[in-house]
Formats: sequence, structure tokens, C-alpha cells
Amino acid sequence: MTRRTAIGEAAAALAASAISGLRAQSSGGQDFFLRLLNSSNETVPRLLDGPAASVRGLGRGENLATLAAGYCASESSFYKDPTLVPAMEREASRFVAAQHPDGTIDAGNLASPPDTAFVVEGLATVLAVLRGARDARLATTEASLKKFLLSAGEALVTGGVHTPNHRWVVCSALARIHSLFPSAKYVHRIDDWLGEGVYQDSDGQFEERSTGIYSRVTDNALVTIARLLNRPRLLEPVRRNLEMTLYYLHPDGELESVASRRQDYNTSLSISNYYLQYRYMAVRDSNAQFAAAARLVESMPGERLVENVNPVIFFLEEPLLRQPLPAGGAIPEDYARVFAGSGVARLRRGDVSATVFGGSDWPLGVASGLSSNPTFFTFRKGKAVLHSVRMGAQFFGEGAFHAEGLVAAGERYTLRQRYEVPYYQPLPARLRNARGDYRLTAARDTRFLSKLDFPNRPVSNVQTLDQKVEIVEERGAFELRFDISGAERVPFVIELAFRGGGEFQGLLEETGTGGNRIRFLKDGMGIYRLEGDAIEFGPGLAEHRFVNLSGPSYTAHGAALAAGGNCAYIAGFTPFRRVVTVRAL
Repeated sequence: MTRRTAIGEAAAALAASAISGLRAQSSGGQDFFLRLLNSSNETVPRLLDGPAASVRGLGRGENLATLAAGYCASESSFYKDPTLVPAMEREASRFVAAQHPDGTIDAGNLASPPDTAFVVEGLATVLAVLRGARDARLATTEASLKKFLLSAGEALVTGGVHTPNHRWVVCSALARIHSLFPSAKYVHRIDDWLGEGVYQDSDGQFEERSTGIYSRVTDNALVTIARLLNRPRLLEPVRRNLEMTLYYLHPDGELESVASRRQDYNTSLSISNYYLQYRYMAVRDSNAQFAAAARLVESMPGERLVENVNPVIFFLEEPLLRQPLPAGGAIPEDYARVFAGSGVARLRRGDVSATVFGGSDWPLGVASGLSSNPTFFTFRKGKAVLHSVRMGAQFFGEGAFHAEGLVAAGERYTLRQRYEVPYYQPLPARLRNARGDYRLTAARDTRFLSKLDFPNRPVSNVQTLDQKVEIVEERGAFELRFDISGAERVPFVIELAFRGGGEFQGLLEETGTGGNRIRFLKDGMGIYRLEGDAIEFGPGLAEHRFVNLSGPSYTAHGAALAAGGNCAYIAGFTPFRRVVTVRAL
């Protein structure tokens, strides 16, 4: 189960779930809580009748949270139902059985303190709710959870982390354990981590730039530490990040993630993942705009909430979440905003949304922790989604264009990248050795490495390719103005990748079969249509059939950089000067 997996069946198909089997009617802002509870309760019979479970596939305690919520919520049809008690005991014991002697568990990573901390969030919340029930029948479950959490606490006061957000997840877990079993050692460890400082750029984004996953994780951790340890100053970066995130929002509730330095850089993730944070801060601060974000999530049919943890248990633990949202407020729907720290420009015009991206960490490499997405423009109108525009040349295998920053002048956005590919001369005589043994170094154009001591070699025959694209909004349409110069007669291609499910119209030539079909827009304008929405793009050009944008980081290992969905290509030779227009129909 991945960290971006939603809670699964417990919160799925909310709109289809009738409000039945509940002992209390909705009032005072409780509608959504009751919907969640009812949907959660629908999975309880499966958990009661399930086979004996192994210690594998534990997740973060969502099964136990579902059972505990059903048992402890006074509105639940399973309220105080004794048939749930053995199932809760079984689920709690699974975590104890899975725990190593040092207090950690294996959850993707081996003997992992941060993964253990993610699990603590759910289990500590369950124990807090069970304690509040003051029910002697829960004693065995509570004892198992206590054993697990105290052992986990020992791991977390000494254990290390892998990524920036892990620090705050560990602190959050320790704050939860401290709230149940107070000890100065937990607070000392929290202060040790917090002493490093919580990085946030001037836009309100954290260092991983992970709008889909880890910004939410950081927000959640800071809220938890702030409220359980009375550290209100930790809420300020949360406010700033939640404010920024509203401008990364597409009309359908998806979040733009193109700038991410983590695995969500090319995924479709929803604002619903932030629901608890928006709701908590909306009520706490009387923030109507945050309330509007929470209401947007509540209006989404079938949404799934919160990574791997049943959200109902948090409503039961924190009474503030069940208070009515402040009235009023609206999500921004008409703006052009630049987020310089991430190299992102976000534009929204009602149900039309566009993104310009020039914040790649290229040429540092391709890895988790680096932004290497070559997508530089996205556009959507309703269900029709142009989720990636990329470009590149057949120029010494350099691969896809990665902008060297974003320059914004008004609402004109300029992206550039210059390639310089030299040939290498003999080493100076004073640097040679008879063994021919030289440093393993990278070529100046970063395409490859070799034991040739490249930095000390003179160069000659330098070939250049200057790539520039200006993106300008003109009367609701976006003009992508390409100016590619330098070496001549170099095949150049623009790739437009649309989310699947729609159909193309226009003068397109198809090659290949099945999932390997390649479409070239030969002339005029093309249209991509999905249900009642459509995007027009072009004019086309198809002077060659080169479409490989992978580059040496991929092809040297037999891999490929491929945009998902349905792709159309515009192809020409340098010098390449052309305006491609993208607009909603």
C-alpha cells in the first residue's frame, strides 16, 4: 500500500451512500461527518467476518480505526456493539506482532522509524478515542495499543529519517504518544528536530514541493504538534501553505503537481487529501476561504479522504472538527500567479486552468528529491485535459527540454535552455600519465561520464542549440511561441499529451498500432474532445517522425521517458519558429 493510497472502501462512494443506520440526525455542521461514518460502517461487516489476518499488509491501522469509530461514535449503528470488540483486539494484536524488538516495523522500508511514525498517527488516535469511551470491554485492545506505542516511542526518540517531511512526522507521532503517556524525553526529541527549522519558501511551499502528498503530510504534522504541545507558532507555515495550495487547484478539485520533487510529480491527486487540515484551520481561525475549500471537498461525490487512515476517527478525537464551518468564503477562480520558489505560474479563468513550469532541478539528475519533469505547460477545460506539453530535439541525444528557470513579465512567461555540446582535444601534456588513468568525470554537456578528465580538456567544434518558448495568454487562448535556433536542420518536436478517454479530430496522421499509436498533426488545427469539453491546438506541422525525448538518463539504461495518455506531435526542423495556440472550445 503506497502512501498516496486513499483509505479505500471506508470513505469511497460517499455520494452513493444513503444516510441510514444512524442513531442521530445531521445538525450543526454534522452532515459530512455522518456521511463519512455511514460509509465507514458499511465496511464493518467485512472486518468482522474476515479471515485470520497475518502481520503483512497492516497499512496504518485503517481497519482498527473503522471498528473503533463504529463502536465509539454515538451516532453509529454499531455503537457499543460487543461483536466489534474481538475484531478490535485482533487488529491491535497484529501491530504488536509485527513490531521489531527496537519498536520499529517494516512498512516498505525495513525497521523504519518514519514508517512507524506514520502508523503511530492512526493507532495513537484510536487509543485516545477508546480511552474517551471509558469502556471496560476495550481493556485488551487498549493494552495492546499501549504496548505498541510505548515501544514505538523508544524507536522514535533515537531513530533517524530519510526525507525532510519524515522529521515532522516523527515529531507528530511523538506528540501523540506524549499526549497519552507524558514523558520529557518525547518533548526533548521533538525540540531537537524542530531546532533544524521548518523550511518554507516565500510562496508558502515546503522544500519537497509535493502538493499532492508531502506538503499535506507536513501540514498535518505541524497541526498535530501545535495543538497537542500548545505550539501555536507552528500553525503559521500551515496557513501559508494552505493559502498557496488554493492557487494550485484545478476546477475539478485536482491539484497541480508538475513541480514536485517527489513521486507525485506526474499524478492526479485531489484537494480532498487536505480536508482535515482545511477544516481544522477554518474553524480555529474563522477562515472563510479555508471553509470554502472544505465545502468543495464535501461536494465531491465518491471522494476518498486522508491517506490510509479513516477520517472518522479524527473527528472523534478532535471535537473542533465537528463544529460548523464559518460562513462565506470562495476559492480563487480568476487569477495569474507566479510562485517563483517553484518556478511555477498558475492561471485560472473560471473552468479553464493552465500552468507554466520552469523550475526543474535538471541537470542534477533523475531521482526522488529532484524535480526533473520536462513538462512545461498544462491546460484543461472541464474533462478535457492537456496534462503535458514537452519538446526536444534530436541533438546529440540530449533529450527533452528542461527550462533553466521561469521569467515572468506581466502575463508573458519565458522559458529557455541552451545546449552546448563540444568535442574534446588531447589533455595538456603536463596532465597526462603513462598509464592512461584519468579521473572519472562528467562531460561538459552532462550526457555521459568517462575516465577522461573532461574538465581539464580543451574543447573545439562546439555545437549549440538555443531553445526558447514564450507563453502568452491572448483573449482566453494561450500562444506558445517557439524560437529554436543554433545548429540547423535538427529535427525538433513538440509533444502534446492529453488525458485518455477522449477522441482527436483534425488532420492527424497515425502510425503504429494499439497503445503504440503516434499521431502527427499535419496541418491546421487539431481538437481533443472528451464528452462535452474540447481543447483546440495547432496549427500542425509534420516534417519528420522523430519523437524520442528520453535522453541519456533513460536510454542508457533501456528506459524511456513517456507521457501517459493520448499524444499528438508537431514536428519540424531548426531553425524552428512557430506559434502553437491552445484554447478551450
